[in-house]
Amino acid sequence: MIAALITKERAEVPPQYLEELEANGVQVRCKKCQTYEDLKAVAFDADVVWLYGRCVSFDAGALDLLPKCKAIFRSGSGMDAIPMARAKELGILCCNTPESISDAVAEHAASFILALAHQLIDLNAEVHRDFWDPSDKRMRYQVRRRTLGLVGYGLIGRTLERMMSGFQMKVLHYDPFQPESTPLPELLAQSDFVSLHCPLTPETRHSFGAAQFAQMKPTAFLINTSRGGVVDTPALMDAVKNHTIAGAALDVTEVEPLPAGDPLLSVPGIIITPHLAAMSADFEKDFWSCSVRKLFWLRDQFRNGKGGRA
Repeated sequence: MIAALITKERAEVPPQYLEELEANGVQVRCKKCQTYEDLKAVAFDADVVWLYGRCVSFDAGALDLLPKCKAIFRSGSGMDAIPMARAKELGILCCNTPESISDAVAEHAASFILALAHQLIDLNAEVHRDFWDPSDKRMRYQVRRRTLGLVGYGLIGRTLERMMSGFQMKVLHYDPFQPESTPLPELLAQSDFVSLHCPLTPETRHSFGAAQFAQMKPTAFLINTSRGGVVDTPALMDAVKNHTIAGAALDVTEVEPLPAGDPLLSVPGIIITPHLAAMSADFEKDFWSCSVRKLFWLRDQFRNGKGGRA
């Protein structure tokens, strides 16, 4: 099997993983592709197109240049870098490795929940400004036995549910692909924390806007560790400013990085981190080792006559 990694040069891949792959029937080609010509040079006869992050030249038109492509593999979770509709038309299998980042992203979301509930960011900033007031009367919430609403119930959402079980939280989930899913309006009306874990697709883009915020409790918080485009940013800013909801914590934004002076940065009550929820001391090991396992799975699928287009 030939796998073409189109977002990295060979020197950027830890050699032990290349050696493991190539010793077990997976030939790996690497090139950080910028153009269609780059793609053809490295992936024309590849069985698998492999992405580690986004490739600027990999779009729906690129698939017509890669006649042998049976599968597109995206290391990590987000699939918005893949031309899914065209791949489906061509019968190309698309897969990813959410297990490589699920613990780290879920921990980041859990940290957001606790930081919002206890106003840790604001209190820390005040102490560093020499303002010390242990009698502060602002409302802070115990997380215990409150309701967590998960929008998207894949591996990361389920991992967050497991992590928060120690707080005896009631957990609701909305996912159109999962049985026994709670209707979204019901979830929004009941949840104290709404955490987004859905992919960015044409259907989910700006799916969280003014109408959804209006259905939430005024004491509820929004957490987004999925993709920035799922949320209508101006609507979120208005909802927090007008106390329609209590606040938000975002690891992702529609524009990344946020430019200096972006209005989102000036809204009190919104915590922002720079799209690093997946990053941890174990990130590299987990990312590459899960990628190797997925490529071996694809190799076995193809050997058994399964997988993408013939």
